[in-house]
Formats: sequence, structure tokens, C-alpha cells
Amino acid sequence: MSKYVARHPKTGKPLNFEKEVDVETSLKPPESKWDGYELSIFELKELYEKILPLAVGEIQEYELEVDGKKILLNRVDGIKALPRLNNKNNDEIYDALILGLNDDLAENRMASLQILHICACRKPDGLWDILAELLDDDDANVRKTAINSLIASVPIFPSGCEVLLYIELRHELKYRRDGAWKALNELLKKWPEAVMNHLDVLSRDDDVDLRRRASKLLSNVANRKSAIAWDLVGWALQDEDDIVRDNASKAIRTVTHHEPRQALIFAEMALFDTFKPVRKRAVQALERLGASSRVNSLIIRGCRHSDLEIRMNCIKMLPRLMSEDELRDLSFELLNREKNTELKEILTEYSKDDQLEGNEIQKNKYLAPAEPLDPLEKELKKDVNIKIKEKKEES
Repeated sequence: MSKYVARHPKTGKPLNFEKEVDVETSLKPPESKWDGYELSIFELKELYEKILPLAVGEIQEYELEVDGKKILLNRVDGIKALPRLNNKNNDEIYDALILGLNDDLAENRMASLQILHICACRKPDGLWDILAELLDDDDANVRKTAINSLIASVPIFPSGCEVLLYIELRHELKYRRDGAWKALNELLKKWPEAVMNHLDVLSRDDDVDLRRRASKLLSNVANRKSAIAWDLVGWALQDEDDIVRDNASKAIRTVTHHEPRQALIFAEMALFDTFKPVRKRAVQALERLGASSRVNSLIIRGCRHSDLEIRMNCIKMLPRLMSEDELRDLSFELLNREKNTELKEILTEYSKDDQLEGNEIQKNKYLAPAEPLDPLEKELKKDVNIKIKEKKEES
């Protein structure tokens, strides 16, 4: 992440605000052996003229002399340097890449995979089919590099990789599935709408592992003010699997920030869930939402819930929602059915009328203030006190 600083066009001085700008780092070519050395224009020109012949195998090696050091470049170096060439060479670069991806040597296939997503920005024709084949390569290192290539490609080409990602997300091998889910997480940062399309299908899959993985992304998806995102959260809250519902309940807090009414609907769904952590998050969401007629109604329903912790949390919220008279009436009603000793003590305290049953200090709070003394009466009283005091001294 680099910072863009707005400057005055004449003075060059920074203005009063800054704006952060994303810099695409995934499109940078891999490091080369000559990086860090200062090459003249003529040396660079000669070097770049050798990149294509190296990449296609026309020449096996090229020796570069820099600062008295000899750097030996081979075909792998040539392939990795292909993205450094000018756009006018796009067709030649594409042909060299295809040649490298289909090469017999694993190291050349791996080098080609490392630049596939960069070269695809120039000419993507057929590259995703080759990537799909290399994901099943005989060499384990090539397969690993292919997965990394998929992770790098998906955020840049969500449509081009859609089918391939769909397959890999459901792959029977765990490392393949893990790689695809990592790619989906990267896609979420760039194209959340594309991720929601995948989650729409994944959240209804029979495979519980897929639904659990999908539900973990819902908190990030819920940041979007989107009906699709809310549908995804709502479906997950009704899933038969406890972990899926638990993950979905974590998204309720996110929704409370920008759509309280929708968050209230989710909290109502989760408040009476059979899984304890889900119910707990529903109560936390209600606390954040504050007082409203519907919130009050939900909390009162929660006071009658079979789960002790839900009843405890909801009962403790009552004083913030009701007047003293309303609180006393409800407390009397709840006391008749409550069996827990601690909750009974709390409800008994709520049902007290301090004006009648409180201690002296509590009762005094309800007394009308004394009327102020008349100034003349106050002065007469003072004189009387002085005379009484003088008589006492004389006696």
C-alpha cells in the first residue's frame, strides 16, 4: 500500500489531505538475477534482445557481465523475464509462454506458471485450460506452483477462472481445496460480488465442509449493503449444522453497523437457536441495537426462554428498556414461573417499590422538597435563637 499525497501544482507543497491508493503488486514479474545492478541503456537493450531466444530455447545460456561479475542466465531466467518485454512483442511472448507451459522439464513449466497471470493480461487465450491440466501434473512441485498461479489469477480474472475455481473448491484432495479457498479469499478483496455468486451455490451444497467454509466468509460479505449478502446470512442461520449457524451469527454484529433493521431480523432468528453460542451473539446484537418496540418485544420473549443464560442476559437489560412501573409489573409476572435462585433475587429487587419498601434514603428521594423560608421569618427565627442563647448564658 502506497500513499498518494496531493500537492499544490505551483508550490509542490502537500495539501491538507491524503488519499491511499492500492498498488497492484501481483503483476510485478519475478525477481531476476540482474536486479539490483545498474545496467546501461546499451546493456539493457542487448539483454532484452536475448530474453526471447532464451525463453524459447534458441540459445541455452547467456553470460551477462556487470560490475566485474559474470551472471549466467538460462532458459528459466528467460521465461521469468518475459513480462519485462514491450507490448509490441505480445504474440511472441504468448508463444514462448505456451511453449514453456508444455515443456518436458518441470523447472520450465514452473517458471512459466509463475508469470502466467501477468502474461494473461496481454493475451489470455487458452491459458486457463493449460492451467487446469498443470494442476494435475505428474510433478508435485509443478502442481504446487499451479495452485499458486491459480491464487494469483483468480482476483485478476474472476470470469476466466470461474469454472476452474468452481471445480477446485470442491476438489477431493485437501491441499487443492485449501488452495482454491485461499484464491476465493483473495477474490473477496477485489470482487466481492463474484464471491457472493460462488457462496450462493456453496451455501446450499450437500457437503457440510463446503457450507462451513462458505459461512466463515459471511462476516466480510455482510459489510456489503447487498440483498444477496443478507440472503446468504439468513440461509446460513437456518442451516442444520451448528458450526455453519455459529459462523453466520458472527455476521450479525457486522450488519448492526449499517443496517439495524436487517440485523434485528437476524437477531430474532438467532435468539431462540438450539446452539448456545448463536443465542449469545443474538443477545449481544440486541444490546448494540438499543431500545425500540421490536427490540423490547424480543428481549421480553428472551426473559421467558428455556436457556438460563439467555434469560439472565435479557432480564438484566430490562431496566434500560422500561419505566419503573412497567418493570415491576413484568417482574411480578416472571417471578411466578422463575425457578433459578439468582434470577429470583434480581426480579425481586426489580419488583420492589422504593417509595414504600425502600430504606430511609430511598424513601426520601420521593418526598416533596421543603418550601423555602420567608426572609422575614428567617430573620425573626435568628433573633429568637440569639435571645435563647443569651438567657442560657445568664443562668
